[in-house]
Amino acid sequence: MQIVIIGNGVAGFTAANKLRENNSAVKISIYTDERHVYYPRPRLYDILSGKSIPQEIYAFSKQWYKKRNIIIHLNQKVLRIEPDKKELLLDDHSYVSYDQLLLAKGAHPFVPPIKGAEKSGVFTLRSMKDALTIHNSAKKTKKIIVIGGGLLGLESAASLMKLSQQVSVVELFPRLLPRQLDQDGANILKDRIESLGIDIKIDKKTEEILGKNAVSGILLSNGEKLSGKLVLISAGIRPNTELAVKAGIKVNKGIIVDPHLKTNFNNVYACGNVAEFEGRVYETIPAAIEQAEIAAMNMLEKKDYTYRGTTLSHTLKVVGIDLTSIGIVNPTSSQYQEVKKIDEKRGIYKKIVLKDNKIVGVIMLGDVKGITTIRKLMAQKKTVARYQGQLLEDSFDYSEL
Repeated sequence: MQIVIIGNGVAGFTAANKLRENNSAVKISIYTDERHVYYPRPRLYDILSGKSIPQEIYAFSKQWYKKRNIIIHLNQKVLRIEPDKKELLLDDHSYVSYDQLLLAKGAHPFVPPIKGAEKSGVFTLRSMKDALTIHNSAKKTKKIIVIGGGLLGLESAASLMKLSQQVSVVELFPRLLPRQLDQDGANILKDRIESLGIDIKIDKKTEEILGKNAVSGILLSNGEKLSGKLVLISAGIRPNTELAVKAGIKVNKGIIVDPHLKTNFNNVYACGNVAEFEGRVYETIPAAIEQAEIAAMNMLEKKDYTYRGTTLSHTLKVVGIDLTSIGIVNPTSSQYQEVKKIDEKRGIYKKIVLKDNKIVGVIMLGDVKGITTIRKLMAQKKTVARYQGQLLEDSFDYSEL
């Protein structure tokens, strides 16, 4: 059996590895238009800051692929999918046949309709090439503007600060990380980031990127102008669905998949940032990994593997600050109860969201003690009525649970 994977991000790589772990005979080929083997996308911040070179962030060498008989075609673009013929047309005008096809092509940066976004000095960050280009350009200027206060925007700002640059972050929403934090947590995070020397402007819309041909700054909706010769737009991502649309594969926001990660063609699957399950594109690494493993097993026809969705979970460092955000963190119904602990002096914020005396959401910023236990309690849907007033206390012994 010949299995072809389009895309070598975390979803494509995970699927290839899972396939090989469970079948030593199946033929596995990966096609990617990048020049680099798989690297964890969060490591691009090390490229941006100059801490690492490309080879240092590769997850595995080319020999790793060779030893596992996974054939990877770098810098090879797929122009067209022909599902009825089970063929791909490549950019060298050759055709590739497959028995099973996995679309793991990921996503591309979204650029809002900002006047002047086409100017020289405006960038987005998604690939190794992007990171290298931005790094080289940043060394030639002293003032940098990041449009977008999400995870990517904040990490990019912190990385660029390491080049001894002046960095401003402009966020459209009234708070940072609107998906992962509530207002109280966002306030704590904002204070901690500003203490590092990064200028944060929230609830501000960018009206125009200024400059004749090259960037000289931006104009905000309140009339304020910020100067800077490099602008990085970090306004989210959109699934790479072009190939699917042209092939007649059903697409909404992403490529529509069923619980087996299968598209409307029996031998075509999709996973990761390009896939849409029950109206949702997850855009997280845990979801990409889970989907890739399930898709791989179903392509091997081992047995019936079912995807039921992924609980939103983020465990990371935001500019060096520990943050875990899981589940429902901004409830809008009276059915939920919230328990909070705020320590502004230490820059720590904790919150647990409960429904029917069970934990359904948690935020831990600056101190993630006990998060492993809380994660288990959520997964097991345990009742915590007896302890809910103590769960966020520093002295609480989580071994009791």
